[in-house]
Amino acid sequence: MTKKALRDDDNMHGLRRTGGLTWSVRLSIPRDRWADAGKAFGTKTGIKQEVIRSLGTRDKHEALRRRDKALAAMREDLDAKLVAAGFLPIHGHWQPDWMNEDRLLTEALEARREITATSDRTDGGDDQMGGTDPKRRLIEGMDYMLEDRAEQLEKAGKNPSAYVGRYREIALGKSTPIGPLFDRWMRDVETTIRQQTARGHRLAFRLLGEFLASQDGDEGPSQNPETLIASISVESVTKRRIGEFPEWLAQRKGLSAKTIQSRVSPLKTFWDWLERKGYSEANPWLGATKGLKRRAEKEEKRDREREYTEAELIALLQANPDAHRRWGYGAVLFDLVRLGLLTGARQNELASLTRERIQPPETEGALPMIVVTSEVAKTRNSRRRIPLHPLAQKIIKERLEALEDRSDDAPLFPECPPGGPDGKRSWTLSKRFTLYRVRKTPWL
Repeated sequence: MTKKALRDDDNMHGLRRTGGLTWSVRLSIPRDRWADAGKAFGTKTGIKQEVIRSLGTRDKHEALRRRDKALAAMREDLDAKLVAAGFLPIHGHWQPDWMNEDRLLTEALEARREITATSDRTDGGDDQMGGTDPKRRLIEGMDYMLEDRAEQLEKAGKNPSAYVGRYREIALGKSTPIGPLFDRWMRDVETTIRQQTARGHRLAFRLLGEFLASQDGDEGPSQNPETLIASISVESVTKRRIGEFPEWLAQRKGLSAKTIQSRVSPLKTFWDWLERKGYSEANPWLGATKGLKRRAEKEEKRDREREYTEAELIALLQANPDAHRRWGYGAVLFDLVRLGLLTGARQNELASLTRERIQPPETEGALPMIVVTSEVAKTRNSRRRIPLHPLAQKIIKERLEALEDRSDDAPLFPECPPGGPDGKRSWTLSKRFTLYRVRKTPWL
């Protein structure tokens, strides 16, 4: 049998002619579901092996055109009857592994790279076929593969058109969904950033989703910004479309210029990554924050935090840590405020001090030191050793003597448990110090 004849036989799958020469379509029910289907349809025999519906035409080509739509409707009707009778749909909830969204995107993007890299110049070909286009042959091969998958989906009771259409759109460069690519990018960058920074990245994309929804006139409570931004395509995010995003953040969300810069920055970085990976030809976020730097400087001058007055410093330093023991953090703030003043170390560098990070004097007359390691340093250059003033030495000595835990990694300030996205001990300290600072006379 010739290849053409085989393809004709495949095309006639599921079709049959009745005595009046009208074409009908036949949907076979798996043997292990005959009894379920029989009960769902209420057949006299108690089983149902197939569903047959007339296509209302005698023309073969018209029957072929109507077949897929009729089969889809028949499967939907069969599943509805089964579910109403208390049974699972005809094929349960199965789907082939290649139908998974991540797998679809990965394969379709790989196909796009191959198609893009393949020449479309006609080569010599052969005597029968003549000259052929390598890129066209590659696309035809992809289409044959999709036909096979469509047949598998059809036999499994799935709608093949959605899968095939989505695969072709991505492979031929017409659509590139953002969601899976954003997940890949986050898996890539999360190894080098803190969790709090990662949360900021996700917030930036959620805000972009809200903005795009507002542009489309769909800001109702049913609209999920994260779902929206994950489903739209890279190609749809143009410079014109997102040009008003910074103004929207300022006017609708009330964000400062500096915060707006921090929200746009991960979006620009993500599109840089898309360009490097070949998923985008241009970065629409270039120039999006123009003018914000000057505005941020003006806002900073206007809202600049002033230094503590002498009276305020005295009030902080004279606070009685024993005045309200029930709060549980009086003593730790009493000690940490003084250590901060005497060492210049950051909150987390002090709150996370352990026994092993207290370094005794190396030589006679030298000062003991605290060591800021890479685990707690804010930046690479923050790793350092800080000498301790005699007043600071007294605080450290009392803390070490009060520790019941004699291990090297015992924290000097157990009152400050790890907290926040990155598990920093300064998380609790920062919140408690705000209460401490805003009181005219702390602890009263």
